[in-house]
Amino acid sequence: MSAILAIVVLYKMSPEASPTYRALSAALRDDVKLAGCMDLLVVDNSPESQELPTDMVGRYLHDGTNPGLAKRYNLALREAVAVGAGWLLLLDQDTAVTAEYLAELCELAQSLRDEAKVAAVVPKLLLDGGVQSPHLPNVARYRRASQSLDVSKVGLMQGRVRVYNSGAMIRVSALEAMGGFPEAYWLDYLDHATFASLQENGGGIYLMASSLNHEMSIYLPGKHSDPGNAARQTNQLAAENRFYREHGTLEERVWHRLALAKQALRSALGKHFSEAGRYLRAAVAMDRGQA
Repeated sequence: MSAILAIVVLYKMSPEASPTYRALSAALRDDVKLAGCMDLLVVDNSPESQELPTDMVGRYLHDGTNPGLAKRYNLALREAVAVGAGWLLLLDQDTAVTAEYLAELCELAQSLRDEAKVAAVVPKLLLDGGVQSPHLPNVARYRRASQSLDVSKVGLMQGRVRVYNSGAMIRVSALEAMGGFPEAYWLDYLDHATFASLQENGGGIYLMASSLNHEMSIYLPGKHSDPGNAARQTNQLAAENRFYREHGTLEERVWHRLALAKQALRSALGKHFSEAGRYLRAAVAMDRGQA
């Protein structure tokens, strides 16, 4: 029985093409201590199964129906319960894991095993040198600009924080207590909803010393004529609305509606009328309590 079950979700990428799989599989082959601490589950959401390396590390599962990230994480949660793992580690296919990060994870999985108040252990996720995760809720960041989140410290964080999934290690029992990953958030805002629920249930977030580089996967402003990009934005806006209704404070919900209306005006002034319409419809849906 390993302390950690790590899940890597692939989409249209072979294990060997995934920086995450390559780094993690090499570490598991070369580091006996790490191999005794962590098992690997690779779940492939690609339309077709990928060619596997001859020395495949971990278990590989393929399902071309691509039911969404939340269902995959819940599958991994069931696997973790079945094998008796205490922690579930979430990894994107392009998360640049390091030896230092993996070693720290294993140390913390053991040292925090009986610290039930710690629901999750998370690294600092970096983009262009800045810390993207964890971060304060948007309203708190704007209202208290002089009191930005101190990410120089290591240990249990104070107050509400927003966290991204990538590289996060979550206590299996804490996930079970909240009913698993919320499948209403099949992709966008799944991380925010999951960590909000963990904290609302009394779980603490432990900040690691380790940092990881991280690329964002979101709607890209400016590609206004791209149908795929437009569909992604529509999904993202619906998930964002749901999140603020289910987990946001009254102030955050008001702020969110105003932000949507402001962005609709900006897009209209830029003559991106389809995008402006999506923002405006989201603002109206938020007022009406729709998804």
